[in-house]
Amino acid sequence: MPSILVNMSSLQYIYLTDNMLVGTLPMYIFDHLPNLQVISLSRNHFHGQLPSTLYKCKQLQALSLSVNNFNGRISPEIGNLSMHTELYLGQNNFEGPIPSEIGNLQNLEFITTSENGFVGPIPFEIFNISMIQTISMGFNKFSGHLPSDMGLFLPKLKILGLPETKLSGRIPNSISNASQLTRLDLSRNSLSGIIPETIGNLRFLEWLNLEFNNLTMGSQELSLLIFYLSNCKNLRQISFSSNPLHSFLPNSVGNLSLSLQGLDLSSCHIKGSIPSELGNLSSLITLDLSNNELKGPIPTTLGRLRMLQALSLGANKLEGHIPSDLSHLKSLYILSLDSNKLYGHIPTCISNLTSLRYLYLGFNQLTSTIPLSFWRLTNLLEVDLSSNSLTGILSLEIGDMKVLRILNLSRNQLSGNIPITIGGLIDLTNLSLAVNQLEGSIPESFGALLSLEILDLSYNNLSGRIPKSLEALLYLKYLNVSFNNLRGKIPTGGPFVHFWSALFISNDALCGASRLQVPPCQEGSPRRKKAIVSHLLKYLLPTIGLVMLVVVSSLAYKICKKENPKFPQQTDSYNLPTWRRISHQELVLATERFSLNNLLGEGSLGSVYKGTLSDGMNIAVKVINLRVEGALKCFDAECEVLRNARHRNLVKIISVCSNIDFKALVLEYMPNENLEKWLYSHDRCLNFLQRLKIMIDVASALEYLHYGYSAVIVHCDLKPSNVLLDVDMVAHVADFGIAKLLGDEDSMMRTMTLATLGYMAPGDFFNLLLKLSYSLFYLYTIKSYHMIEHSSTQFINFALIFFFTTIKY
Repeated sequence: MPSILVNMSSLQYIYLTDNMLVGTLPMYIFDHLPNLQVISLSRNHFHGQLPSTLYKCKQLQALSLSVNNFNGRISPEIGNLSMHTELYLGQNNFEGPIPSEIGNLQNLEFITTSENGFVGPIPFEIFNISMIQTISMGFNKFSGHLPSDMGLFLPKLKILGLPETKLSGRIPNSISNASQLTRLDLSRNSLSGIIPETIGNLRFLEWLNLEFNNLTMGSQELSLLIFYLSNCKNLRQISFSSNPLHSFLPNSVGNLSLSLQGLDLSSCHIKGSIPSELGNLSSLITLDLSNNELKGPIPTTLGRLRMLQALSLGANKLEGHIPSDLSHLKSLYILSLDSNKLYGHIPTCISNLTSLRYLYLGFNQLTSTIPLSFWRLTNLLEVDLSSNSLTGILSLEIGDMKVLRILNLSRNQLSGNIPITIGGLIDLTNLSLAVNQLEGSIPESFGALLSLEILDLSYNNLSGRIPKSLEALLYLKYLNVSFNNLRGKIPTGGPFVHFWSALFISNDALCGASRLQVPPCQEGSPRRKKAIVSHLLKYLLPTIGLVMLVVVSSLAYKICKKENPKFPQQTDSYNLPTWRRISHQELVLATERFSLNNLLGEGSLGSVYKGTLSDGMNIAVKVINLRVEGALKCFDAECEVLRNARHRNLVKIISVCSNIDFKALVLEYMPNENLEKWLYSHDRCLNFLQRLKIMIDVASALEYLHYGYSAVIVHCDLKPSNVLLDVDMVAHVADFGIAKLLGDEDSMMRTMTLATLGYMAPGDFFNLLLKLSYSLFYLYTIKSYHMIEHSSTQFINFALIFFFTTIKY
């Protein structure tokens, strides 16, 4: 191309759009083209910096370079192109600030710089170009705020798009002076203050997007803003999502434009009930009021929105029945009513929603059976009916839902056999039937679910064998059949290579590989008898040692009780925390804005605060310090371990709160703090039996991490301060922030060099416990009673330190 353009001084237009051209533009390419008026190189694969000779084309009126890979900075010389009317630089790799000289282009009508790496403030001079009609500069790294007079000199502006540009400050009231504005997008910034009601003066406004900011209503109510917006008769889209409006949705919402197609007020802390007047907005295609504080019933008038394709009311406090009027929404594509307090049955007329693809009714109080008509929705892609009280059996017609990808029926009261017809759902990737009353065998037909990635059948009454046909499911990442009545050999091929012991616990008679902590499968009577004897000896000897320790520990118990009669007593109760959604705002309130009074401790990766949720539940909030190098990686590692690890002696996770600038783990609160404080405090005392049980708890947790998890985990920082004690003095191992997932011997050796001095994985748990029992018994008996009388605390501390030393060495 360059050689063709040389010496073509009369050339006025270059159109090379959509030609898949690759390469850079030579510096001399525009040197002899003084009459050039239009350059269109968009949608190619050009890269490199713009030639400086470009700015010599004084007659240039239109420059289109969008959708390429150009980089570098925009020269201030661009201000010399005074004839310019159109400038398209979007979707490239430009960087640096936009020069203020761009304000010299007083004939400019269209400017697009979106999806680049521009930094610094948006030049205020752009907002003084009276001819400009479109400003699209979103998805950059700008900073600063909008000028207070930005709308005063933009009489022709129709489109203002500044999404995700890191803007702060307020929305200027003067924006209402840009009277021709049809599209206003300031979403995903850090704007604050009140949404100016003067936006309602923009009579031609069609699109208003202010989502994901920190905008409020101040002392005014949302009703006032809605009143002004009702003047915008062409309005088609409104989104205030994820702004802390803290207001009620007024009845006047029904007076908005009859052209309105989208209304998104999700995550806005909207209170009160859903106005029935919403049924007046007959052109609505999407309605999203999810994740608010709405109460009361779902208005039957929503059934009048015949064009509605997406209805999202999830994560509220709505009550009552699911209105049968919703069955009139023949165009409905998504129906989300999950996480409310809806009760009653699933309407049989739901089968009328023939366009439905996504249905979410989980976490409600629905009862009765799943209506047979439901299975006629054969085009459904995702179904979530989990955490209700649905009863009855699953229909064989479930096999007709051929395109189904996700089916979650967990935590209900379903009974009967699993239909073999499920094996025909070849697109199914996620199937959960956990926590029901299902019985019978796992169908062999499950081996035909070749797309399956997650299968959870835990906590049922299933019997028989685990089908060997499941070995063919090469994409299967998670299979949980725990707490059933299964027996026989656990398959070994295919995905079973990666599964861990917790996924098979609490069954009748499963056997297989030792890493799954089940007995080996035996064939023949003599060998089986020998295995039984060996099995008994393996556990009998440590038991004898423990019995001896219990006897001698009773003496220490009396001594310790004499020293401090107020130490906590153990009980048999053990309550697991419930998984739940907890927002950043709830954490701020629970911890009193992360007050120092609630600070439990500080570590290298962050701080831990005590918090109390609105329902009275105590929690521990571990806030990650994102300024620490590697903090994000450690946060991800800890999330991975806590999400999948299930053991009585590991700290339990309740929720995770994660956004761009805040990441925290919400954990079960441990009222008795950590072991270090009990060992080195003058006003606390642990008796010998308590100490022994803590040792066993820690060893059990380590054994699970080493042998019971899907991958070997080395904690790398096990110490008394990372052993937390709950109300019953049960030990919980915590702080997986630097945990390592090991896959081979090399990674094992590399990880050991990062661990606390001397750290190595313990051997077999029972061998360790046996050695520990004998050692402690020996230590105890070589002391005279008189010596223990005067130094019991020091002695038992020494014993516990010996335990941790045993683990490390």
